[in-house]
Amino acid sequence: MADPPMRRLSDKVLAAFNQACDQGFIDIAEMLLRTLELALTREGGANSADKRTELGAVIDAYSRLLTLKNQS
Repeated sequence: MADPPMRRLSDKVLAAFNQACDQGFIDIAEMLLRTLELALTREGGANSADKRTELGAVIDAYSRLLTLKNQS
């Protein structure tokens, strides 16, 4: 079965972050993680509940970046 389409900007930024990590572009990955933070805090707007049920991928992104920075 195919993956569901990414609808949220934050999903697309997270995918770009992972690609940057895969390609060893640590500086770009770091900028994308900051962009992800901004996207997550702006989605939904006032009086809107975040429908995201699992933030594990976001937490993993911080860990992955830290690991990559320690390896270089």
